[in-house]
Amino acid sequence: MPTARITFDDLAANADLAAQFRSPAVELIDGRMVRQALPSAALVATVVRLASAFDDLAAGLRVGVRDAVAAPPRDLLRPEVSVARPTASYARWPAPAAHALALAVLVVDGVGAVPERLRRYALAGVREVWVLEVAGATGTLYAAPHGGRYTRRELLLPGEPCAPFDVPWLQVVPVPRARAITAPDQPSSSSISNDSPSTSITSPGTNRRLRRVST
Repeated sequence: MPTARITFDDLAANADLAAQFRSPAVELIDGRMVRQALPSAALVATVVRLASAFDDLAAGLRVGVRDAVAAPPRDLLRPEVSVARPTASYARWPAPAAHALALAVLVVDGVGAVPERLRRYALAGVREVWVLEVAGATGTLYAAPHGGRYTRRELLLPGEPCAPFDVPWLQVVPVPRARAITAPDQPSSSSISNDSPSTSITSPGTNRRLRRVST
């Protein structure tokens, strides 16, 4: 017989089960426990760079790395980086509702799983998602969710400042102009070196400059 799908009610009623979902590597997808694969060093470097840049400016906001967001009844999502509005409540576990996010950032080594992840974020009501593809040093902004898809899509250009629509003063450079290149004889590691690319921060008045792809 198939295993019963887990719901938020199950997590609230079973402390041992809930404890398993406190790990930042674990998501609940359609009632099934899903573990994140070990991230590459480049992915970790991108997450740390972006989260640090947001954190420097995010007074009154909560910046999270693999923080859980709830999409009842059977999804507990973990974007690589998230920015929650000040009103988001963290008093009650498992997590604040996904629609409480001002921004979710998905940092990926490949684009294979991106469409399904985007579908779930759209269904959960996350208003804006950035997808940063590490290997290709590319980025895409998705906004205006409707019917399980995002109806607005824009490129995030290398070196260009960008901010979430809900918090326009929170500007960073999502895609650096230059990528860090690992020497062939340098072993891969999840640690962050001092040579990791830094994030440029612009003043709150800088205009968003993005290239429209489709609406």
